[in-house]
Amino acid sequence: MQIDLQNPANSKVFLLFLVLGFLLYGNTLGHEFALDDAIVVTDNEFTKKGFSGIWDQLSNDQFVGFYGQKKDLVSGGRYRPLSMVVFNIQYGLFGKSAFIGHLTNVLFYILNGFLLFLVLNRLLVSYAFKHRWISFSLLASLLWFFHPIHTEVVANIKGLDEIMAFGFDLVVMLFLLKFLDSKKVQYLLLLALCYFLALLSKENAITWMAIFPLAVFLFSKHSLKKAILPLITLLGVAFIWFWIRYQVVGGGISDVADNLMNDPFIEATISDKYATILLTLGKYIQLLVFPHPLTYDYYPKHIPIVGWNNPLVILSVVTYIFLCVMAVKGLLAKKLYSFVILIFLIPLSIASNLLFPIGAFMNERFVYVSSIGIAIVIAYYLLQIGTKTSKNTRTTFNVLLLLILSLYSVKTISRNLVWKNNLTLSTSDANISVNGAKSNVMAGGILSEEAVKLTDPAAKKAMLEQSIFYLNRALRIYPEYIDALILMGNAQFDFTQEPRNAIPYYQKIISINPYHVNTWQNIFIVLEQSKDVDYRIQTYETLLRYNPSEDRLYLNLGRAYGKEKNDLSNALKYFEKGISIAPNNHDLLTNLGTVYGLQQDYVKAIKVLEKAILIQPTIAKTYIDLGLSYFYAGQQELAKQTFDKAAELDNTLNRSQFPV
Repeated sequence: MQIDLQNPANSKVFLLFLVLGFLLYGNTLGHEFALDDAIVVTDNEFTKKGFSGIWDQLSNDQFVGFYGQKKDLVSGGRYRPLSMVVFNIQYGLFGKSAFIGHLTNVLFYILNGFLLFLVLNRLLVSYAFKHRWISFSLLASLLWFFHPIHTEVVANIKGLDEIMAFGFDLVVMLFLLKFLDSKKVQYLLLLALCYFLALLSKENAITWMAIFPLAVFLFSKHSLKKAILPLITLLGVAFIWFWIRYQVVGGGISDVADNLMNDPFIEATISDKYATILLTLGKYIQLLVFPHPLTYDYYPKHIPIVGWNNPLVILSVVTYIFLCVMAVKGLLAKKLYSFVILIFLIPLSIASNLLFPIGAFMNERFVYVSSIGIAIVIAYYLLQIGTKTSKNTRTTFNVLLLLILSLYSVKTISRNLVWKNNLTLSTSDANISVNGAKSNVMAGGILSEEAVKLTDPAAKKAMLEQSIFYLNRALRIYPEYIDALILMGNAQFDFTQEPRNAIPYYQKIISINPYHVNTWQNIFIVLEQSKDVDYRIQTYETLLRYNPSEDRLYLNLGRAYGKEKNDLSNALKYFEKGISIAPNNHDLLTNLGTVYGLQQDYVKAIKVLEKAILIQPTIAKTYIDLGLSYFYAGQQELAKQTFDKAAELDNTLNRSQFPV
């Protein structure tokens, strides 16, 4: 197959999509990285290697470059290396450039629109409505191209995986039809290669194993029997891809999530789970017909858990039963409406939560391909009006088409503005998904980060108040949301500079996960800034109940009792307990040595300080403490040697201040 741009009709159509693509999505070119772009680009260590990281992308689960290790976050893992390789190439050539990422998405989207036109032009040849200036295939492709529900895919750089998979699937369809016409082996090889690339772009390309024979059966002059060879070839490619994927990320479908944000149905009964799934499937139809409001946050609890007595669930069930019946009926009669229904249902099936958990209720990107169905329906009925001979009907067609495309354009362009960066996206969608914990916690966290950068106290306070507002909302939705709790603790401390306002949120996290590293770090940073030693002691002793193996608790308790309370007995107790847990903790050893020295137990002091030096042999103060212990223990020569070593390590020391 050749995309003949020398053909005047094709070249004009391509130019049309090129112009319209930049009119619709040109305003994304100045946008920053947002949302999942951190996972695939900005915080992905493999991507940041540029060309040298390409093999890492090909040989690992998609999340490894972000987390630094394989994590079972989603059922079946994620293996989408082709878009990741593109990000590596972009990084290698241009560095961390959001402009290049957005430009690539827009260009690939333009190509998607044009390829869809070429495919529909082949498939819908028997539906050649005689309109003066637009064909059925072009109108359907344009309606798909303008649909606002695609903004999540195009405006988010990470969406390249979806765009690339769809593009390669469309090329496979063209090669398949060309092979059936010509029987040339070159087209068989090309369709196999392109399908392999589609699968490497995103796993949902596997659903096209049902769409390819469907298209041949409904629209091609060739029988399915004649398509057996290319279809078996595609099936073989799918098996090869699956084997490679299994070697890299493993296989199987399992419930790997252990919290509400990764498994939205974790609190639901089996009955309510499937009722809610049907509710979301109905929501997809609503968004395709009336794409408003749009949001990236369809996470808990933007979509409520519902039962089978919910009217919308009943309506969704009836609608899908009707669609399935009509699809089967139309398939037997080779009707266009069967293809419309199945091109909606088949790609959506893999993201429906019916086959396996996807970690979210729904997302707009999941109907990127499925939206072809609604585009064909609208185009069909518009042309039913527009091809009539009456002047009034032609005017009605023009008005309706202009109205639909204008509304789509306004919605698309305005929605793109929201995707400018994480701040605009999160604060906008937090006010759409009012009950969505994800957008609210993201808004609160980013506002808190931005507030810290401000130098104007009033502006800083106002932004922190906004942050706390969104984080409070997130915690009302999901009280055990660890991300919200840690961000709230941070925001409360930044807002009041009072540890007492932050610690309860950190303590809540430790009660859920006693080994949450970032929370422990924040606890020690914040709590050590409190001047109330009794409050610090009380808090540390309370925290010991959650994690008695956290050695820094013993260190800070010992310091508080020893340095501030002058209570050497309790200081000694906590330092010794800490050493029993972490025998190689340098700070515990040196502090314990100091207490032994103050108690004139120089033998024990020497023992622990010598061990401390073995662990960290370059700290002058440890040598000074050890030298003093040697001196008071009567070991003058060792004391002198140790003081000399301290002076060697720190040339600012005055050697004459030492006793020997």
